[in-house]
Amino acid sequence: MNRFYFSIPLLLSLCHSALALDVGAVSSFMPSNSATLSKEIKNTTDSGRLVNIKIERLSDPTESGVVIPMATKDDMLLSPASLMMPANARDVIRFYYKGPEDNQERYYRIVWFDQALTDAGQNTAKRNGVATTSARIGTILVVTPRQVNFNHQFTNNKVANTGNATFKMVAYGPCKNKKEGSSCKENYFVMPGKDRGLSKVDINDKKSHVALWYGEQFIQVK
Repeated sequence: MNRFYFSIPLLLSLCHSALALDVGAVSSFMPSNSATLSKEIKNTTDSGRLVNIKIERLSDPTESGVVIPMATKDDMLLSPASLMMPANARDVIRFYYKGPEDNQERYYRIVWFDQALTDAGQNTAKRNGVATTSARIGTILVVTPRQVNFNHQFTNNKVANTGNATFKMVAYGPCKNKKEGSSCKENYFVMPGKDRGLSKVDINDKKSHVALWYGEQFIQVK
């Protein structure tokens, strides 16, 4: 199975510490019963930041995913798309899904352009912000199908997603390789039509457990 973009931070380019802007979770999910999602961001520095945000639709969130056209002109909206954040400030960005109400899961990349600001024109009455350092960070937004079908199978020590919505698989128990310790834990996102086995947890051990997280639901598989 291809690695997910939203399993690790996607640093598209970096000229300054990405820790300057804290955008929260790398992956966000908009549930089927909601058309909005709020994401809090934080300026963790002692200087002002200029943040610009744009959204791209992806064919899928794996490394092989490519940017594709939006389903509609206003497929995904956000507010605000640009803001200036004082030192150590917080703000909320809201995303609004306006796309088709169908049974298809959709994936979006949120691109955050983060620029540090310094004061310029000290001899003038008006002080202007000038960008001096910048970072470009990407996170993933998954829109769960409006007509959702959650389903799965557990066979041959693998969990298969036979529905149309991504879920999170969690496994813990004795390690296959005893050199890694007595207990191991693994967690993965499993997309529709994909399956996933385990590389660290000994699934054949009776003390091992496998479970699924789907929204607020916790389903014990083994």
